Amino acid sequence: MKRKFSDLHCHNHMRAHFHMQEKQKKFERKGEFSPWTVIASNSRNRKKGKMGASYSQIDLVKCWNGNLRLTFNSLYPLERQFVVGMDPNVKEDKWYHFAARGVLGHSGLRRDLLQTAFMRIPDKIIDFFQSEEYDYWEALTSEKDFVLLDSGKRIEKNEIHVPSALFGDDKAAEKRAKADPKSYVAENACYRVPRNRSELLSSLADDSEITMVLTIEGAHAVGTDRCETVEEISNRVRSIKQEWEVPIFFITFSHHFDNLLCGHAHSLPDKGKILMKQSKNINGGFSENGQRIIREFLGLDSRNERDPALGYRILIDVKHMAAKSRVEYYQLVNECLEKGDRIPVIASHCGYSGIESLEEHIRCEKEEKDDYSDKKSGKFNAWNINMCDEDIEMIVKTRGMFGISFDQRILGITKKDRKDKASTRNGIQLIWENIEGIVLSAYENPNLTEIQKPQIWKSLTLGTDFEGLIDPVNAYPTALEYEKFGNDLVEVIDKARQNPGAKHLAHIKSREDAEKLVDDFCYNNAEAFVIENYPV
Repeated sequence: MKRKFSDLHCHNHMRAHFHMQEKQKKFERKGEFSPWTVIASNSRNRKKGKMGASYSQIDLVKCWNGNLRLTFNSLYPLERQFVVGMDPNVKEDKWYHFAARGVLGHSGLRRDLLQTAFMRIPDKIIDFFQSEEYDYWEALTSEKDFVLLDSGKRIEKNEIHVPSALFGDDKAAEKRAKADPKSYVAENACYRVPRNRSELLSSLADDSEITMVLTIEGAHAVGTDRCETVEEISNRVRSIKQEWEVPIFFITFSHHFDNLLCGHAHSLPDKGKILMKQSKNINGGFSENGQRIIREFLGLDSRNERDPALGYRILIDVKHMAAKSRVEYYQLVNECLEKGDRIPVIASHCGYSGIESLEEHIRCEKEEKDDYSDKKSGKFNAWNINMCDEDIEMIVKTRGMFGISFDQRILGITKKDRKDKASTRNGIQLIWENIEGIVLSAYENPNLTEIQKPQIWKSLTLGTDFEGLIDPVNAYPTALEYEKFGNDLVEVIDKARQNPGAKHLAHIKSREDAEKLVDDFCYNNAEAFVIENYPV
């Protein structure tokens, strides 16, 4: 039986929506305005494992042909800072100031050209994102509507759009489809966004469709930058719960920039300062408004008690949340846990930091330069955007989920690794190092009982962050490499279990056990989690 896959954090519709939203009527006339439409990719960059800005990683066609049957599709209104960039006149750092002036100049033209080339978004869309018309809340609603367009519909065959095709879009599309059918063609295909638990169970039981669970990346998406009062933000949370056709399963509360509610972790490499400025409230805690809004997402009143008037629970994803904010959030989670109200902690697309505590992460914030690694092993990216032992403890205690990112930098690839031509680390070894590091963290944690420790195996899954402009692990640049990844993971686990000193692998007695463990990691764990926690 062919192995099934899930992905706890990805953006299946991102490229199609970016390219078509400003020319909707044109694409509707051509019958292409659909999440199924594939935007032609740069296949050479994909084969080289380059950053996923220039090629599609997990569009619905690749999901279908890669046997992804459960996707947690993240809605994400692009943050304005990605297209506005830092002001080259602000002299925070003289060296970056010098570089910014050289690269961006004083006019907006070069900045537009650079962003268009880097992010592969049409220039007209960049102009829209830079304009006063661009509103996060409106963009979020529009994105949700786009994703729902074909939910539950079975298509005979998808459409293909080739931007700037020299000799006609149809001929160019036909050529792409013939040369690489797995990347470009899906037939008799269907995805469904479940409106309730009953539809979820029905969809999961049907392998002839993709079950698409909706999530949101960044609380900025509700328009925190333009809301004049916390009541406006609160009303939008209520609107999502009461008026949207389908539920939101979880929200990644922070993202790359200040959302006025909660501190964000350092996430951009140093050279990213040339284009983007994330210093405001970086590594900060919750604001008073943020404390209220996160409770409302969770359906909690001011005393942290469940309040039916606040609607169903939208879970919280702590990826991108600053270590200081995670300390505050876990206080809330632990208080609820003591009352018998378990709030599963989700880290949807992360790596292991190799750090023991959140306090250590906070203490070492200033050391987070490029290639900053943990001092114990030197393997892991030790930025506080990644999960430490204390985070893993909370995930285990609350029966939450840890999605392993496929971003090579997040997983610990350094400049030294890239320069070493003989290194084989940038492949299954890199992912296994992170998985095993997380498992060992749980098994060696004195705060977890012997009954709790094995739970970590049920809390691990894929969370690739495909289509999130990541630089993927070289061997697995798209969803079409899921099967190869699964087979490689079986091999590495089967080999590792034969080490008599590996107590954390003692329950894996055979290759068949390794296969079962990989099946759980690739699909079963995420399916069980969403069944247990999806709104009624």
